[in-house]
Amino acid sequence: MDDFSAYVSSIVNTKNFTIDIILAAATLLAAWMILFLGRKVTDKFLSVPEGEGEEGQEVNVKLIQTLRILIHTLFKYAVYIAAALAVLHIFDVSIFTVEDFKSVSGKLIQALIIIVIARAVLRIGRVLVENWFAGDKKTLMDEKRSKTLGALLLSILHYTVYFIAGITVLQTFGVPASSIIASAGIVGLAVGFGAQNLVKDVISGFFILFEDQFSVGEYVTVAGITGTVEQLGLRSTTVREWTGHLYTIPNGEIGMVKNFDRGPILALVTVRIDYSFDIDSAIEVIKRTLEKVYQEQDSILEMPTIYGVDSLSDSSVDLLIGANTRPGAQWAVQRELRKRIKKDLDAAGMPIPFPTRTVYCRREDGDYQVVDKG
Repeated sequence: MDDFSAYVSSIVNTKNFTIDIILAAATLLAAWMILFLGRKVTDKFLSVPEGEGEEGQEVNVKLIQTLRILIHTLFKYAVYIAAALAVLHIFDVSIFTVEDFKSVSGKLIQALIIIVIARAVLRIGRVLVENWFAGDKKTLMDEKRSKTLGALLLSILHYTVYFIAGITVLQTFGVPASSIIASAGIVGLAVGFGAQNLVKDVISGFFILFEDQFSVGEYVTVAGITGTVEQLGLRSTTVREWTGHLYTIPNGEIGMVKNFDRGPILALVTVRIDYSFDIDSAIEVIKRTLEKVYQEQDSILEMPTIYGVDSLSDSSVDLLIGANTRPGAQWAVQRELRKRIKKDLDAAGMPIPFPTRTVYCRREDGDYQVVDKG
């Protein structure tokens, strides 16, 4: 009889567990449907009307998009938490009793919840920052500045959230916040005497950002390094040379800054003409070449200028040519001008000269004989 009762009890328990599984699956399905419907409703009521993206209304569009993303994220985490609690309740698992919160396991649960909330705040903050700066890209300068400020704000947000979450977790385990802050102050004071360079780097980084000396993506020369700015923070700046080498430069070492991406850049080219050729004829050939290149190259902002004879060197008359170009295009324009001018001068019978040397050897009869020429 006892065996039969145990058998019946096992069947009942199996049925109950199966029912719990079905209820849990239904709960998760309902959560998915709620998320789907909630996103549809939010998109419908917070959609951007047609014609609202015109000039003068970008702020309204940006606010609507930001609010929609914020509601989506908050609603998603709320549904996730509610679904998890419902599933735990189905299986008779309770994690929010007073007794649990007084125990070590309860404190671990609280710490886990704090970490989850911190990650949610970071995710929401990242979405808000990226969405807010996504619209500030009317020009290339706006895009570079948006990348710089966005990366800086995300960095500050991460440090702030980590600090607050860390203090809150320690408080959960009974460590007073006042003791943490006091200890941090003492340690900070002790470290401060030996971290003057760090303070200098941070202050310099603040002024670099405040004065907008350069931004992420710009081609600059800082601390003797020339390359593209990949990252700009309060403490250091990362620059990559055209060869691929990556340099991390403390902001305190950045003095004079040469920025190649602010305003038109002058591309200078020197053309050498042989002394035996007529200068005016050579200039006419070069003018025609410059006109053709100007018509073909969008990166040249205005008709290149022949400044005239720049110098009289040992084997040539040197002409100086300048062309205003878009930022970053000056080197390509220089290469193209040299190539095209060289080809047109060769076609006109005026090749580019090069230094030559003739060696004379005096014979016994007093005459001279050429022994080397080249």
